[in-house]
Amino acid sequence: MHFCLNSIKNFFLIVPCLVLVWGCWGCGRNPAQVSGSDRTLRLSGSRVKTLDPALASDLASRNMVAAVYDTLLEYDYTLRPYQLRPSMLTAMPLVNADMTSYTFTLRDDLYFQDDACFGTTSRQARKITANDIIFSFLRIADGRLHSPLFWMFRGKIKGIDAFRKATADQPANDCRLYERGISGMEIHDNRTFSIHLTNPDPRFLYALAIPCAAVVSRKAVEFYGEAFAEHPVGSGPFRLATWVRDYQLVLERNPEYRVEYFPHAANPSDRSRPLPLLDKVVFSVIKQPLSAWLLFLQGGLDMSALSKDNFEIVAGGGQLAPALARRGIELIRAPQFEICYIGFNFADPVLGGNLLLRQAISLAYNTDLRVRHFNYQIMPAQGPIPPGVAGYNPDFHNPYAEYSLELARELLRQAGYPNGIDPKTGESLTLTFDQNGNSTQYRQLAELMANDMQKIGIKIIPVLNNQSRFFQKIRQGQFQLFRLSWIGDYPDAENFLQLFYSKNAGSCNRAFYQDPEY
Repeated sequence: MHFCLNSIKNFFLIVPCLVLVWGCWGCGRNPAQVSGSDRTLRLSGSRVKTLDPALASDLASRNMVAAVYDTLLEYDYTLRPYQLRPSMLTAMPLVNADMTSYTFTLRDDLYFQDDACFGTTSRQARKITANDIIFSFLRIADGRLHSPLFWMFRGKIKGIDAFRKATADQPANDCRLYERGISGMEIHDNRTFSIHLTNPDPRFLYALAIPCAAVVSRKAVEFYGEAFAEHPVGSGPFRLATWVRDYQLVLERNPEYRVEYFPHAANPSDRSRPLPLLDKVVFSVIKQPLSAWLLFLQGGLDMSALSKDNFEIVAGGGQLAPALARRGIELIRAPQFEICYIGFNFADPVLGGNLLLRQAISLAYNTDLRVRHFNYQIMPAQGPIPPGVAGYNPDFHNPYAEYSLELARELLRQAGYPNGIDPKTGESLTLTFDQNGNSTQYRQLAELMANDMQKIGIKIIPVLNNQSRFFQKIRQGQFQLFRLSWIGDYPDAENFLQLFYSKNAGSCNRAFYQDPEY
């Protein structure tokens, strides 16, 4: 796997997802005093940018889209390794022998939520049909929408690329190409349709469980226009009640959600209660982890993710501090499907063509120091593939993930920078290090990076960006070193290995890595 050694200098696998929860849903009262009929969940997180599935590229937006909309397939929450199961379908799709054609049959109890866009009180007008599925998928490919999720279908479905190219030149409200359809999407009747692929692809079904592939209503899209991102009309377990941007988003139970039960519910009486088990979700945007933590302690939140700064409440062995346990608070610990990494810019004239320089920087990067900095909430990774997916090799060892200043200095000399001196200037080699934020945590990580590289004579200039500026620079290749993470879209090694695929340069291939053989 020489490509990963050359393309990024080190990986972290974020392993424990540590979340504190009250023993039952409640507020600032003692959990034992809260009525069991209180079915409101209050939590906090990052800013939700959009509720349009085709535009939801960030995690916070995807999570909310998944609550309001439904997808053809979903994951079985109780099984590991991860396994798909039908969601809007009567059964898993039928697949032909060479895995190029999938046939789907919709359930007969699927309805979009009641909304003004339907202009009638007839429930039948809101029933989901095969036409809604095809419209939703073609919309992702519409060149006028510029959906960042088109990669899910690009080059895979017959005619999808031609459709994207054709729609890009059409007037904003012209939907004639939708009526014409494409050869790769075939409707048999109101509940049955097929998708035909250009090549065999056993991973294709994973894309249909991603929230971005949720089913939307054409009537709603046309009725709300550009405001559709703020007026979701879905068929998922919840519906939007209120949304004050950058402050709070409230979801309420969808009374017409398809009839499903959760037989593994902890409370036996909940096993016969139709999903969702909650009546309401109150999601508050709280940017500072400390603020969220204090609100949780006061009873204003039912869940709170631990950050490195409040990790000290957990004693040795991952046990919750007794004082918190006595208050009815519980600790949930589970792996996250995420890789954090430092990337090189392969389009950069200094880093891109100098393998020895990249290896020297990797060896000078103190991984153990980062593990301690995050209070042991992370563990080192040897490559881009996390545990839990096919392709992960627990025995793989990355020799350049080992901390060795001696070897780093020697490779730096061979790279043409003895003692870190740039022969062109006679001064220390200077590199920029971009991050997606300017909080205290990002400043601390920048200082760690600068201190590590200083030990081999390299000067680091930290660049702290807001999110929009950061990703603009990443897309345009205006960086040298950067720090970012990748959360898996589906449980297959390919989803992580695509970060180095040449054709993905400028999108998920942030490093602009190019290798014809790979």
